[in-house]
Amino acid sequence: MSESHGLNRRAFFMRNAQLTALVGAVGTGASLALAADSATTGGRKFDFDTPYSRFGTDSTKWDAALKTNNIDHLVAGMGIADMDFRCAPAITKALEDRVKHENWGYLSMPDTFVKGIVAWNKKRYGIDVKPEAVGITTGVHPGLIAALRAFAPANSKVLLMTPTYNGFYGDLTYTGLKPNEYLMKYSNGKYSIDFDDFERQITRDTSVMILCNPQNPTGNAWSKADLTHIGEICLKKRVLVLSDEIHCDFMNKGVKYTPFSTLENRDVVNNSITFKAASKSFGLAAMKCAWYFTTNPDFADGVKSMNRADLSTLGMIASKAAYSDGEDWLNQCVEYIDGNHEMVQAFFKAGKMGPLMKVGAKPEGTYLTWVDVSGLAEKIGAKQEAEEATKKAMMAGGRGNRTVAPETVVEHWLAKNAGCALNGGNTYGLGGANHMRMNIATSRQTLQAALDSMAAALKKA
Repeated sequence: MSESHGLNRRAFFMRNAQLTALVGAVGTGASLALAADSATTGGRKFDFDTPYSRFGTDSTKWDAALKTNNIDHLVAGMGIADMDFRCAPAITKALEDRVKHENWGYLSMPDTFVKGIVAWNKKRYGIDVKPEAVGITTGVHPGLIAALRAFAPANSKVLLMTPTYNGFYGDLTYTGLKPNEYLMKYSNGKYSIDFDDFERQITRDTSVMILCNPQNPTGNAWSKADLTHIGEICLKKRVLVLSDEIHCDFMNKGVKYTPFSTLENRDVVNNSITFKAASKSFGLAAMKCAWYFTTNPDFADGVKSMNRADLSTLGMIASKAAYSDGEDWLNQCVEYIDGNHEMVQAFFKAGKMGPLMKVGAKPEGTYLTWVDVSGLAEKIGAKQEAEEATKKAMMAGGRGNRTVAPETVVEHWLAKNAGCALNGGNTYGLGGANHMRMNIATSRQTLQAALDSMAAALKKA
């Protein structure tokens, strides 16, 4: 197993061969008709169809999934939120050009970097951002942590609409804060907000809200009315809104992204800070570069006082190239992923997963699918197995949380029996039980192979 996780040439090419063989077998079936016939494949400038193996590169999504699940074969890494495509050629060229200069001394950030961020947001979303209002961070997490340290009193609560991105909980733990969870309504395959209930959930010791726009993992793209209502309630309750909009570029057909900063109520906007990055949009998570802005100078000063941006040269260059020359690539990528969402919806609606795994309505945004696995959990006795594993862990002692969740049992079952690594929903807060998060930002051949493999495993469950 150890050879599978390093930059081992033999392991790398063996994994490539496995994936190529699997894709070839799947590609002969009628199940690939949607991918082959999709209008998005015709005349595309960039290639998203050819599977791009990431094995042997220490990929969290692929290599680490083998180790975590104690398996030696993986059809698809569908966990952590990054994409499997080659990055935009403009980014690769910019990095190659810089690498030719063989010195890596201290970086002085050029004005053109921030100007590029401002121009991108104005052109793409109509956001007027003043250059002096932009702050640079190592990532959205460090930015959020700086804001939490500045504006959330010790041991206070932070409002989250759940199920929500599990990384927020780590940010709260790191800053010594507590989650105040509002569980969204679920009806007719879609999540929504009961605003009366939302307002009642805000306690006296809740001073900050982390908003996920669009919502990870449910795929909600919040409307202007939704955001305005959220903002007005938070303003009334003196709750600062930290709007994480890192997935904003992934909007499916017929859906519009509304930046929180473009709301008409300027008092609401002045009670907010927006956090963004090129990392999700262009597959640059490893580059560690993000930014934030606010129309409120006091908030800007507060975050700045707690923020230390250890920005890398290559992270800045990659993000700058993405915003200046990567838009065509991104537009085609977003269109391709929309087709992947259609593909997943069609597969489930055709009943190929049976009653053991279900999805709701097509997500409005993100490249994530929120999967109901309650039927599978019951079928394989996940609750009982989790309880037994927890007892054994408690008896063994040691440090840390030794509780095993039923969703972890399902996660390992899918990895072992279907070769598909998804994220257990229990870490996404209230409403995450009996769910898994599935990342579909991969080639359609790999996605089809994963769906077919899971369907086959469910039949044998």
